[in-house]
Amino acid sequence: MTLSKKTYYSLIVTILSFCFNYQSLLSQDGFEERFLIDFKKQNNANKVLMFDTLKRGKKLDMFPLIKDELQKIKLQAQAENKTDILDKLYKIEGELFYLKKNYSKAIPIFKDLLTKKKIRTYSDSALILHYLKKAYVHIHSLNKAIEIHRVLERLKQSHPDIDPWLLHPKLSSIYFEMNLFKQALDQQLLEYTEIEKTDHHMYLGYFNNRGLFWNKYGNYDSAICCYKKARSIFEANHLNKKLTKTDEFTLCLIEGNIGQAYMELKQYEKAIPLLKKDVIGSINSENFLNAAVSEIELAKCYLHLKQLTTSKKYLDLANERLLNIDDYKSKLEVIKQYAVYYDKAGLPKLSINYFNQYINLRDSFEKEQNLKEVIAAHVANQITEKENLINDNQKKIEQKNKEVLREKIIRNSLLVSGVLLIMIIIVIAYQLIKVNTQKKLLELKNKKIKTRNSIINKSLAEKDLLVKEVHHRVKNNLQIVSSLLKLQTLKTTNKDIQVSLGEAQDRINSMAVLHQLLYKNNQMTRLSFKDYLTTLISQISSSFNSKNKHIEMKVKLIELELDIDTAIPLGLITNEIMSNAYKHAFSELEQGVINIELGQLTDNTYFLKISDNGVGIPADFDLSSIESLGLDIVSILSEQIDAELKIFNNNGAHFEIVFKG
Repeated sequence: MTLSKKTYYSLIVTILSFCFNYQSLLSQDGFEERFLIDFKKQNNANKVLMFDTLKRGKKLDMFPLIKDELQKIKLQAQAENKTDILDKLYKIEGELFYLKKNYSKAIPIFKDLLTKKKIRTYSDSALILHYLKKAYVHIHSLNKAIEIHRVLERLKQSHPDIDPWLLHPKLSSIYFEMNLFKQALDQQLLEYTEIEKTDHHMYLGYFNNRGLFWNKYGNYDSAICCYKKARSIFEANHLNKKLTKTDEFTLCLIEGNIGQAYMELKQYEKAIPLLKKDVIGSINSENFLNAAVSEIELAKCYLHLKQLTTSKKYLDLANERLLNIDDYKSKLEVIKQYAVYYDKAGLPKLSINYFNQYINLRDSFEKEQNLKEVIAAHVANQITEKENLINDNQKKIEQKNKEVLREKIIRNSLLVSGVLLIMIIIVIAYQLIKVNTQKKLLELKNKKIKTRNSIINKSLAEKDLLVKEVHHRVKNNLQIVSSLLKLQTLKTTNKDIQVSLGEAQDRINSMAVLHQLLYKNNQMTRLSFKDYLTTLISQISSSFNSKNKHIEMKVKLIELELDIDTAIPLGLITNEIMSNAYKHAFSELEQGVINIELGQLTDNTYFLKISDNGVGIPADFDLSSIESLGLDIVSILSEQIDAELKIFNNNGAHFEIVFKG
């Protein structure tokens, strides 16, 4: 797998963003002072309009400086019922939430603005639809993003002067985000007629995007053709012109994409100089994430060319750059590449350590990302429901106020009948109102509590379902890897490779058993270790079953629940020791016994004993010097769970692991 160097927003969005930020820095001096001076001279309506017409980056900068003034304008507009100012402020509020990436709050505001027709111009409607579509893309609610895109297209047909950039990301890019690469390519052909050929940025971005789509689809030759077309468009528009820093950055990005495609085609010598150009251009433009991605690709190229020292140099450079960058995919790729590098360098322990880091971080990041996406979509729906509930409550309060006013009028009219009678009636009415109010408040509180409990229970059920689905997918993926290893074993005639692949398959199967049990179990993080060991022992015995030998299993296990961080290493240790016994303990014997015992020493200390009555271990056995991957794994995993490992002879080999429960 290679890291994607450009997001679906395409190369052109990156270029324009860079240009905008650079120009903003150039024009920053004195802007705030000039803006505030002009702002204070305006009336309320013009103040709101003046702020609303600022560019997005400036809005975020200026908002803290005029926040209090905008709040005063809002209160005055509410008092005077000036809906045009209130609607404009409401639009600004939604836009600020969007710019701060608080999409769960921005989405209901945008929907409310559109459904209640609070937007007075079609250009503002197009802008709000654009923000709403991008917000749905950000929370990965892509089907809703497609619906909004269709509305934008119809609005564009009615009003051709709408800025075409508001239709970005295009429908093809959304299909790309959904991993529907064939549909993305087909849709992009339909979008070709919409390109303004005079806008070389858009024209260049189209072919760069098409190259990305072909690259993901796996057709790297077509991807290279599209990238080269993008480069030729760039060169044609900069003929005999001195390139700016932005221009150099653009060209390097395109050539970096070409280099990545060459790398996929295993043409590493062609890829290397292009990727180096991308690194230089990215560093000059301070795009350190893109530089790190290209350095990872360079490390892969040099590793394939067996230039290990150079490969390690680029890995270290990428790793150092990513220390201060929040991009988990790139960080995962660096750790994975370190594992591959140390494996090629003949350092298996380091390779295993990095691979374990990679697996742990990947699982953690994927769970977090999935939860964020689910929660973000769920929160957006909840906010809509809560807003509807608030509106209903406001109507009830208004109705209640009318009723109270009517009661006051009645009480005042009774004053004519006599002071004493009126006082008695007032006291009785007051007591009744007080009791009724308290009763209704109590009912309202109970209703809110029930609603919150229902939401919490639903959220917990969804989270449990998500975790079970993760375990199910992990188990399926492990079984796929096991099947691939089995197929690879059948393809080779080298006995050593067959044995190694078989051992790897057994280790993967031992982890798959655990995830299968977790999937079936009601608890997501703990499982019955007795059930796990029983299933694992049966699986290992079946895989080593032989008609020529009779190996008896004697199993004595107590009931014990363990978390998966302890159960997985213990399962792998059991797999290694039992496999070792089947292979070596009875090599010269026709029958034998393997004993497995799980017991308790103290309140929180347990032991796992595995022994056989075979040939035993050599007298000069030394765990630190023996060259055995299986025993290395046993030792490493024991240290990982802070367990005490004992190995000795007593009418055969004995292994004892003491661990905390």
